[in-house]
Amino acid sequence: MPKRQARKRHERYDLERSPLAQRATQRDVAKLVRETVADLQKLATPRFKEQFLVRRPIKTGNKIRNLVYPEGRLRAVHERLKFHLNKITQPSYLMSPRKNRSQRDNAAAHFDAVQYLTIDIKQFYPSTTRSMIRRSIIEQFNLNGDVAGLIAHLATADDRACFGSPLTPVLATLVHRPMFNRIADICIEHGLNYSVWVDDLTVSGSEISGKFVSRLRETIAAYGLRSHKLVYRTGNRVVFITGIGVVGSNLVVPNRVELRSKELWRDFQDAQRRNDVDDVDTAGARLLAHLGGIRHVVGPSSVRGQKLANEMHSVRQKRNRAFRAQQDRMAQRVKTFRRLTAEEQEERRDEIDAIPF
Repeated sequence: MPKRQARKRHERYDLERSPLAQRATQRDVAKLVRETVADLQKLATPRFKEQFLVRRPIKTGNKIRNLVYPEGRLRAVHERLKFHLNKITQPSYLMSPRKNRSQRDNAAAHFDAVQYLTIDIKQFYPSTTRSMIRRSIIEQFNLNGDVAGLIAHLATADDRACFGSPLTPVLATLVHRPMFNRIADICIEHGLNYSVWVDDLTVSGSEISGKFVSRLRETIAAYGLRSHKLVYRTGNRVVFITGIGVVGSNLVVPNRVELRSKELWRDFQDAQRRNDVDDVDTAGARLLAHLGGIRHVVGPSSVRGQKLANEMHSVRQKRNRAFRAQQDRMAQRVKTFRRLTAEEQEERRDEIDAIPF
């Protein structure tokens, strides 16, 4: 019996067709997240909600980020809200958070540009306040204030979007969609390409003027956010966009990834010299995964991608050769054992039985 194809559950309809946009009441929202209205209202109460919040700092690079994320029943509510919001169709410029889009797609959106501009939105999630969420939900989903307020209270901690919640990425994208759309319109006016990766905005084209940059920053400020880390780049050398290098119409990986390839090749060759099948298997698996990641970035049809395909085929052949050699050695040992006389075989068994473990 043929296997049923999994039904896609993401990006199935426009925002106007979302269940939340059908004049939903608090009861409708409660039904969507499988709770009662009374329980939702209780979970939205700051004092009661606090018992379902985890607060802890994490260090990323040189920064300390203070995570505040839900657990237990509140996390289940966040997961279910995320499930329904993820069904809303996203604009083409949005690369993350989005299913079936990767950093490679974000970089590939800027092929053959002359100038590049990257800009970050400072404290994107912490700057998304409860009042922003409530106002945006009212305006975009046409909800009553009490319903929008309930969702905003559930989605926030300390009157800000929960930093670390599974709901926050997609919710923040929807809350700030009017701003992102306005930036997209400005880019179209100037004939520029545009993509968004969480809070990183990338713009590229033949020329990025100072006037455009001023309009971009003014637009971000007009929506209550701040921009920083503004960087210009030119296309006469490798330009890295979210960790992927763009060279004309080709994609490359950073040097550290190429250096890692050399280390993994060295480990694989050392395992071959030691004739250790287990090490050959482990080192080969790591090398194949690494080379496959590079091939995904550069593209399987590119010259580099085809060369990597040949290297990966060579690694698989050497692994299989090592496995076959081990099987041959084991078969030879069994064959040698069977040639022993009955007395010799009995002595060999006695020796094995005498081993104390």
